[in-house]
Amino acid sequence: MIIVCPHCRKKSRVDESKLPVQPVPVACPHCSLTIYISRRGVQAEQIVPPELPELEATKTYTESMSWLERSSVFDIVAYYRTAKEFLLRPEAAFSKWEPDLRFNDALIFLIVFGSLGKILNEYWFYLLTGLMGSIEKSPYESVFTFLVSALFTPIGIVLGTFVYSAVTHFMLYIFRGVNRSWHSTFATIAWVSGSVSLLSVFPLIGALAASVWGFISTMIGLKVVHKTSSVKAFFALTLPGLIILVILLMIIFAILGTTLLLGLSQMMEILKQQGRFPI
Repeated sequence: MIIVCPHCRKKSRVDESKLPVQPVPVACPHCSLTIYISRRGVQAEQIVPPELPELEATKTYTESMSWLERSSVFDIVAYYRTAKEFLLRPEAAFSKWEPDLRFNDALIFLIVFGSLGKILNEYWFYLLTGLMGSIEKSPYESVFTFLVSALFTPIGIVLGTFVYSAVTHFMLYIFRGVNRSWHSTFATIAWVSGSVSLLSVFPLIGALAASVWGFISTMIGLKVVHKTSSVKAFFALTLPGLIILVILLMIIFAILGTTLLLGLSQMMEILKQQGRFPI
């Protein structure tokens, strides 16, 4: 059997009957480099890489939500980091934390910071109107008034968010944009509502900025969480308000029309009595 060294390309004759079935290492008689020969032929030296220390499996790291690692419900640092993500990078935040939009944590987040933001907005309103002389003193100068407001504000915040999220979820269902449960819709609105309370530190303009910013962040959040389009999320949020506005306008016009007709009827009756409008 003639074999050819893969290194020096020189030929050698060997007795095939003496060759093993499995490759064995031998030195080439011409270049002295190691080759592996067997009855199936010859191949170059097999380089076995050194054993590497077993590495720990690569972990897919996803930054967890700071609020889920809070030290207490009044952890301002955890709140600030969480709110900053939802306000500045809402799409990335909801995409990253979408599996962790926990209902209970979102509810606590809303109750604590949504209520604080609401109370702070009311305080700015009463303070500024008091400075302008509209009222003699701020209601918050009364400890009793403050405690009552602090007690009922969380209840109003939670009830309002429950109703708002239910209506929004129903509208998403109508537009065929629902891909998750109502709890996810509520959590989305709760995280954003609690986050925009950060803007309440600014008098007057903070409330306006919170409304606009909150609407945009909520729309993005619904789009990501329910994996739907921005158009469906937009109309799910705005259509209920438009319907209510149309109903209110109809009621106002009906009242104005009725008042106008009654006024005209009374005027005609007076003119008839004075003989100026004979019919």
